[in-house]
Amino acid sequence: MTDRRRVVITGMGTVNASTVGGTEAVAGALALGRSPIGPVRHFELAGAGGSRLAAEVDDGALTSLLDRDQARRLSRICRLTLAACLLAMRDAGLEGGPGLGLVVGTEHGDFRSSEEFASGFLRRGPAGLSPMLFPNTVMNTMASVTAIAIGAKAPSVTVNQPTIAGDLAVARGAGLIVSGRARAVMAGGVDEICEPVYRRLAEMSALSPMRRGPSAGAPEGCRPFASDHNGPVLGEGATFVALEELDAARARGAQILAELVGAAWGNVPAAPHTAPVARPDRGSPVRRLLTSPGAPTARLGRCYGAGNGDPGVDDWERALLERDLRDAGAPAGLNPPISLAPLFGQHGGLGALRAAAAALDAGRLPGIVLVHGVARGGCRSALMAGPPA
Repeated sequence: MTDRRRVVITGMGTVNASTVGGTEAVAGALALGRSPIGPVRHFELAGAGGSRLAAEVDDGALTSLLDRDQARRLSRICRLTLAACLLAMRDAGLEGGPGLGLVVGTEHGDFRSSEEFASGFLRRGPAGLSPMLFPNTVMNTMASVTAIAIGAKAPSVTVNQPTIAGDLAVARGAGLIVSGRARAVMAGGVDEICEPVYRRLAEMSALSPMRRGPSAGAPEGCRPFASDHNGPVLGEGATFVALEELDAARARGAQILAELVGAAWGNVPAAPHTAPVARPDRGSPVRRLLTSPGAPTARLGRCYGAGNGDPGVDDWERALLERDLRDAGAPAGLNPPISLAPLFGQHGGLGALRAAAAALDAGRLPGIVLVHGVARGGCRSALMAGPPA
């Protein structure tokens, strides 16, 4: 990032299965370390294979966060997005306006509305197509309704990416500020657990317990980087961080939680939907960050990763990071990285929770915190959070 425009984190908001609130709520959930993963409660799972677990949001907590009339007009995933953004804006003391942007990352989007819209046609033909539901069938519906509600009049971007949607959204949000297209950005991710998606993933053996590989007989559960990892466990919720240009944040007297000292993203050569073994990749986002002029590589003290229990993703990420950290001369002991999937379940907001955890660490621990993400198909993202500017 340039010296002219530095990016800082001034607030955060989350609605997830572990907690609801701003900075204090996120810090409390991380400190408590209690997993909310348990048997699925919201629908029956007969015939869904061996998968039975998820991290589900309490809808009662979500209802209390929004105006009833406003909430009634929005789909559930839009309510999650708006609630988390409002919590983050309140936490940061930000208001909407021409300088506020929004970046929303998601893995599945509003699949629940899409299913309901299609089901109406299958049941009744063209007369069953709901004009009220149709706007929710597009991937950017969460960003569009939230941007209107919070008054975000700078660019609004939607990022659709498996595994790393949230942290990639934070990196893209920082890019908007560095390029001068926004003074502040609400950046994060959102997903909800939807019965058809859950069932299809379970049937394809894409969730724990996976029925393939050396740990195929291990019990269901989220165990990233463990020897018996056998698949991810789905979660749901939304998490956003408030990003601001440093001088603007100082001018309004904002509390600065951490500085985002670096952000990059790119692709690793890979076949679609696969996670092959590590291969030479001089374009690695991690390598670009750690070898850039003035990079605080020697001060790296902690690393958060995208490991979610999927053996292919976990093992690939470990190998990529080992190579990149070694080649850049980073301190030993950062691999395997810390995974938050056991605390919140795998969903589009998890990457933003990684960024939030890194910001909290940077404010109380010496050194720089690395946030790394890797997805099947080859997309990678990397962030570095440092002490408050």
